[in-house]
Amino acid sequence: MPTYTHHPAGTLTWLDLSSPNMDADLAFYQQVFGWAISEGVEEYGGYRTATVNGKRVAGLAPQMPGMGGGAGAWTLYFASADAQADMQRIRDLGGTIMVEPMQIGDQGQMAVAADPTGAVFGLWQEGTHTGMELMGEHGSLSWAQGNTRDLAGASQFYADFLGARSQPSAEIPYHTLHHGEDWTAGVMQMDDDSFAPEMPPHWVAYFAVDNADAAAKAALASGGQVLFPPSDTPWGRIVVLQDPGGAVFNAIEGQQLGA
Repeated sequence: MPTYTHHPAGTLTWLDLSSPNMDADLAFYQQVFGWAISEGVEEYGGYRTATVNGKRVAGLAPQMPGMGGGAGAWTLYFASADAQADMQRIRDLGGTIMVEPMQIGDQGQMAVAADPTGAVFGLWQEGTHTGMELMGEHGSLSWAQGNTRDLAGASQFYADFLGARSQPSAEIPYHTLHHGEDWTAGVMQMDDDSFAPEMPPHWVAYFAVDNADAAAKAALASGGQVLFPPSDTPWGRIVVLQDPGGAVFNAIEGQQLGA
């Protein structure tokens, strides 16, 4: 897979973990993905960067004070050419601004928003930090999916906001988002059989792994949980994992989505 030095506006650029149990989560991700993780930067609240073979793949930070000690969570960020202008675009399309754009040193600007159905996502306008340098290889982001109670509304929002083409699946209630020939992300309808009624719409990260079964064993050995065991699907062998801090993510072996 190629390395990246830039992510065009409207495509995935970064993801980071907010952790209520950083020590346990650091050991977990080092074991499951083999990440090298930097020391925390005090200036940025203890923020750390994970790398694979020296390439930047994700961020990790202690949960911010005042968040109530809830479960950890991964936030996915789309690249923005103008974060300030994008705030108004989100409002005009029915979304909600959670965190207005803030400057992070010379690294860039970040903002957090929710789509009209309530799924939270981030925006990143790059400065010196240009996002993920590696994708699609073991321990790096491979796919991202918005789970929603309103597939038509959410897929239209992301198509309009991201400047993407939304392609419905003929087999399942699912839309894929595309920029030209490139696959960007997916949007899936939440049903009561697969999702608890109280679960809100949300984005989920898929990390590439060389072996889904080995990832499941490593997760259990590192204090995590296997929420859905490794299973073969038309899109790859997928396992749903939860880290010690409570953040849920998918790991996928032999991905076909976006291939």
